Amino acid sequence: MKVLLIEDEKLIRMFIVEYFDKQKASVVEASDGYEGLSLLDDSFDIVLLDIMMPGIDGYEVCKLIRQKSDVPILFISALSEDDNKLKGYDLGADDFISKPFTPSLLYAKCKALLKRVNKENRSLDVGIIHIDEDTHEVYIRDELIQLSNKEYLLLIYFIENRRKILSRDQLLDHIWGYDYYGDQRIVDTYVKKLRKKLLDAAPYIQTVVKIGYMFDLKEL
Repeated sequence: MKVLLIEDEKLIRMFIVEYFDKQKASVVEASDGYEGLSLLDDSFDIVLLDIMMPGIDGYEVCKLIRQKSDVPILFISALSEDDNKLKGYDLGADDFISKPFTPSLLYAKCKALLKRVNKENRSLDVGIIHIDEDTHEVYIRDELIQLSNKEYLLLIYFIENRRKILSRDQLLDHIWGYDYYGDQRIVDTYVKKLRKKLLDAAPYIQTVVKIGYMFDLKEL
């Protein structure tokens, strides 16, 4: 988990960073809204945003973030009234936590929020491959490619078992089923088709001589 923490109170930042660090979560600190906006990029999983800050308040920061990013935003605030929360939600915030709070509760809220967001937007990014798991759409460098159902299942199985050598028998059993009695060479045929459709990502599927195949990322 990589977190952008935008909070003007140094003591609060310190105890959040200390706890999150113990949980192996990376926290980048910003002491005001302008600094936070300058630090924001696509690498962050979540933004923790205080409301009452000098210069530019959290509401305005949230509004500006939403103009360029859909990163989950969790408000940290001493303002607990419903109207303040409704205003935050209207601006695009995903959740709230009221001061004072324990860092363990904040961390749990972050994990729950990320789990919820990831469930709502089920996607998979591996190297230059992007997969929408709800629609089964596969993109290579933002180019949509058309895969048959068997080719899609084969790709997913390779990704789920990346860096593992998969025999032809394993692939045959998983994709075609244990009751398939056809020619084993069908695996090679479908791998060849899949590689061709994967364009620049084709080198990810490597042949292991006399055994089968392995999916591994390569520098392209």
